[in-house]
Amino acid sequence: MGILHNPYKDDYDHRPDVDKKGRFKDTFFYKGNLYILPFDEDEKKKTHLPCLLFGLLMIVSIILQGLINQTSSRTIWIVLPYMIQFLPALIYIVGTVEYMGATPRMTRQQYDKGISRMRFCAISLIVIAICSILCDIVYMSTRAGEYELKLEVMYLVCHLATIAICLLFGRYYNKKFSNIEIQK
Repeated sequence: MGILHNPYKDDYDHRPDVDKKGRFKDTFFYKGNLYILPFDEDEKKKTHLPCLLFGLLMIVSIILQGLINQTSSRTIWIVLPYMIQFLPALIYIVGTVEYMGATPRMTRQQYDKGISRMRFCAISLIVIAICSILCDIVYMSTRAGEYELKLEVMYLVCHLATIAICLLFGRYYNKKFSNIEIQK
């Protein structure tokens, strides 16, 4: 087994051919699954903006969490889950850009790097936001009276807003992408 693992290597095959000058060359072709969107190219272009807006809303919500200067923001186990939230939000944006460059008939690699990446990033952002909420609740319960309740509640509400945005994307995903046909 090599150092790098390519999950898409079995999706391609090649056939040796001879060109006009008598030289051998390999002709590569895709033999894996095709993911066919339930709409055409024009309808696909209409889905670009909502997907991008969901990603930008996720990032804005995370930034708003950071703008609240609550007492718990000086604790590492509160700040760390907050900072980790940026990773799936930024990777979501990368998935949206990959999706914009794909066609309605996607290879498995295009599907994984586009639509699937957006879906899993939204799910992971929900999980990280819930962990961050739990950490803040533990902080508030162990340090009663040492913090300003209004700021801590605002911080929790911003986390709930992030979760709500991800759930709205989940509804949009179910509406637009749940009927993807997999063609062998």
